Amino acid sequence: MLPRRSPRPLPTKPAPPAWKRALPALLAAGAVWAGWQELTRPRNPALAEAARTRTTAQDWASLAAFGPRPVGTPGHDRAVDWLDTQFTALGYHVTRQEVTATRPFDQGGTLQAAGFTLPVKAIYGAAGGEQTARLVRVDPDATPDVMEAQGLRAQLALTTCPSGPWRDLAERVNRAGGFGLLLIDDCPGRALQKVDATPFPLVTVPAAEKARVLALAGQTVTLTSRVETRPVTGHNLIVRRVNATPDLLYGAHLDTVNGSPGGNDNSSGVLTVLHLARQHAGTPTADRVWFVLFDLEEDGLIGSRLFVKTHSAKLRPLRAMLNFDMVGVPATPLKVAGDVDVIRTAQAAVPGLGAFTEDPPGGVQDFGRSGYLTGRSDHVPFKGLRIRTLFFHRGLDAHYHTPQDTRPDLTLVQDTADKAARISAALLAQPFRPSESCGIQQRNCRF
Repeated sequence: MLPRRSPRPLPTKPAPPAWKRALPALLAAGAVWAGWQELTRPRNPALAEAARTRTTAQDWASLAAFGPRPVGTPGHDRAVDWLDTQFTALGYHVTRQEVTATRPFDQGGTLQAAGFTLPVKAIYGAAGGEQTARLVRVDPDATPDVMEAQGLRAQLALTTCPSGPWRDLAERVNRAGGFGLLLIDDCPGRALQKVDATPFPLVTVPAAEKARVLALAGQTVTLTSRVETRPVTGHNLIVRRVNATPDLLYGAHLDTVNGSPGGNDNSSGVLTVLHLARQHAGTPTADRVWFVLFDLEEDGLIGSRLFVKTHSAKLRPLRAMLNFDMVGVPATPLKVAGDVDVIRTAQAAVPGLGAFTEDPPGGVQDFGRSGYLTGRSDHVPFKGLRIRTLFFHRGLDAHYHTPQDTRPDLTLVQDTADKAARISAALLAQPFRPSESCGIQQRNCRF
């Protein structure tokens, strides 16, 4: 009898490769990702016809209702929300770029002398402090040497309105060794004046207290100023069609100084940009322009500097950046400053358009070459990228940086927008080659 053999195991089907098992899951995940991308992809909002029929007068009435718009105040935040809504209704996609800074906020102060206490206000920019010393009456335009000769060292300066900026007065008091400044605000205007932060109290009292305070000269007093410096958050509003290629950029700053509704500085510029957005809405030109409202301009061009730094690659092909600042005041006829070639194009498109030169405060070095970065408005950071700029301006009015800056000339605002549109059409019609980076060896530079 033959020995019994063990049954041979039946052949089994080999296991499928790992990639075949993972493929369905990968395909499903890809489909989910693609669907999510499609759902979350930015889209152009629908153009609301009612938004196209609004007038500049209606825009100003709405904007003025928010009051002063320094960053960190409710009026500012409400204005940002309203502007976002207006641009969205015109069919543009709006992106809010967060801009942060620190700003000083006056928390009150006192002048304490024998027999009475008087409230004082910190000068904007001052850091506050407390000093007990003698009040020394000084001429507001005196030199530091003269102030020191009058005994100001380690004492408190008592003075009236200077002929120049308050910052210069505070600097002269500091150089003379003064430990604080009490300024009787008898200035004819109510413009916001800013000083540099020092560890000493820099304060004002109203002109109504002039006689009472001047009588304190020579007495020892205690001057207290409480200032809180806290972070604030603003927003650049970047307005565009989703796939727009920025051949041109219209810009203006949306913030104001403390206490001023900024009718001309710079609601007039904001209204101009909004009017241009309305003019371009629903046209092919809308896909070739960006509209940007910059924040924290009044605190040192902080918003525009951040915008240029963040979007530098996308901005290099720009034919020009058009900036609007104080264009609703009949101080002077509309004039422009900026790139020579752009000014030439602008004057050909708008015969009789004036031009001016911004005073150069200093130069910037670029691998051995120097060029002025001039001006005090939001076109300046664009110059750093060698982007051509055109700055629209009508000069300062009598209410610059004051609570009385409430009446931009809306006819001039519309006139500015109309002329800017004509200039833009001429710029877009020209052949253009973007500026190239100079490189280390300074080749192929265009200035």
